[in-house]
Amino acid sequence: MTEKIKKELFGKIVRWAPSEKNPHRFYIEIKKENLREAAKTLFSKLGLRFCIASGIDNIKNMEMLYHFSDDTTGIVYTLRVFTEHDGGEIPSIADIIKGANWIERETHELLGITFTGNKDTRRLLLDPAWPENVYPLRKDYEYGRKEDIPAEDETTRRPNIKVTSDKPGKQCTIIPIGPYHPLQEEPEFFELEVRGEKVIKVNINLGYNHRSIEKLSEGKHWDNVTFLVERICGICSCSHPFAYVLAVEDLLGIGIPERAKYIRCIIAEIERIHSHLLWLGLAGHFLGYNTVWMWAWKYREPVLDIAEQISGNRNHYAMMKIGGVRRDIINSEIDGMKEKLNSIVSAVNMFKGAVMDDPVIGARTKNVGVLTKEDAVKYCVTGPTARASGLKQDIRKIDIENSAYGLVDWNMIVCENGDVFDKAVVRILEMYESVKIINQCFDKLKELPEGNICEEVREIPAGEGIGRYEAPRGEVWHYVRSDGGNTPIRHKIRAPSYMNIYSNEVAAVGGIVSDAAITLAAVDPCYCCTERMQAVENGFLKYGWEKLIEISQEKTKAMKAAIKEKEGK
Repeated sequence: MTEKIKKELFGKIVRWAPSEKNPHRFYIEIKKENLREAAKTLFSKLGLRFCIASGIDNIKNMEMLYHFSDDTTGIVYTLRVFTEHDGGEIPSIADIIKGANWIERETHELLGITFTGNKDTRRLLLDPAWPENVYPLRKDYEYGRKEDIPAEDETTRRPNIKVTSDKPGKQCTIIPIGPYHPLQEEPEFFELEVRGEKVIKVNINLGYNHRSIEKLSEGKHWDNVTFLVERICGICSCSHPFAYVLAVEDLLGIGIPERAKYIRCIIAEIERIHSHLLWLGLAGHFLGYNTVWMWAWKYREPVLDIAEQISGNRNHYAMMKIGGVRRDIINSEIDGMKEKLNSIVSAVNMFKGAVMDDPVIGARTKNVGVLTKEDAVKYCVTGPTARASGLKQDIRKIDIENSAYGLVDWNMIVCENGDVFDKAVVRILEMYESVKIINQCFDKLKELPEGNICEEVREIPAGEGIGRYEAPRGEVWHYVRSDGGNTPIRHKIRAPSYMNIYSNEVAAVGGIVSDAAITLAAVDPCYCCTERMQAVENGFLKYGWEKLIEISQEKTKAMKAAIKEKEGK
């Protein structure tokens, strides 16, 4: 593939720069006027998958990195382009790669780069009332800065969406789902345009819980960033730190102890099982099958017990560390943990029968919310969403550095229909593979002496690194850059839901209204992963962190007093 790319882009490459520390990373500098042709070559002609783009403020100019993955070899090819710092323009590639539209909108509002040819310049994450020409990811944007945001009115409260009919003169009914809805655990707004019972268009609006993780990362020590990204999502609280430490290790060019590789995979696969069980329960709830919901959450408990036994926590495990892991697993406890783990196989067998053989579930999920293989490629989806549509794509098979996935035997689960049913089947069958992986890792650990779990890392040199991990929902992506200091100068994060949620604008279209909720849920959306909050009122910060803590403490005291008074009576 490398030689093919050199041949196809001959005469357009300014600088071909293979990574000095990782043979699976190539950075290809081109002029911005050649970007569209280069992107079309990599994506459409050579079949590489577009992962994400990273915008960087270099103070003297702006830089964009377009990351493409060869999912047969695990090699990442990154196109590097530069533009002016103020008023800089770069040609849009959103018409070539549909999955690039959101990142162009995000980069425009956060860094101020204009993508010529992209007509969809609506804000993606920032509040509609955010001041124009103020870009929070630029280096000159200070922490704690207060913006002169006007008081809320009807315009600023409403979602930033324009409703248009697909046929002139044809009347549509608008059905809102969210941003606060019983079937959504987090705020997100889906606006369905409906004619009769049929969904003809889906508009998606984000930005209700943007937490500025990427900006916060630039002010934290490299080691502390691990705990920050762990809080991007409670259900993926191993996946984001896993990808982050891999990115820093890629920058450093270091390996980790073998024992640490197995421990990383054990805690990560435990997370996968409990995440899939959580989704399965919620899917049952969406369908009105509350027995599945209660079963799934009941049998998720032993899995969380193992996570707690290993790390001390049911979520937010704090296991990942640059150079290895923070805690060892005691060999004498392994047999007990294996017994707990294997006890859930009978529960998974039950779910397999309940989902795959139940005619009611089949009627509600088969041929519903279909994402074709072609659309899956176009929207650059990942994880079970991609594998349910026939794409053989799993980062655990191709990017195996500093993990044990290449040292144990397991199968990638792939289906073909791309409907809600196949998305459920992929997740159920993956739980068997996770049990298989964990058992093998436990056995390998028993053959290794305890204690050697981390390489010492004293400083982070200048450079850049890419880390990615197959989270329960798909590929988690982290890009880091260092100038040799104690903090990252850029940290780009992309969760799988960022790509998968966008595909609902085709998967939900053509179906009926009653199927919309389960279709939207079928990608297992994690909105807090997709967002990255400050409350502002009349131009002033309403709640700072100290105030939020104070409010929480006061509420706890009031609750304790009320309980005490009630007990006294």
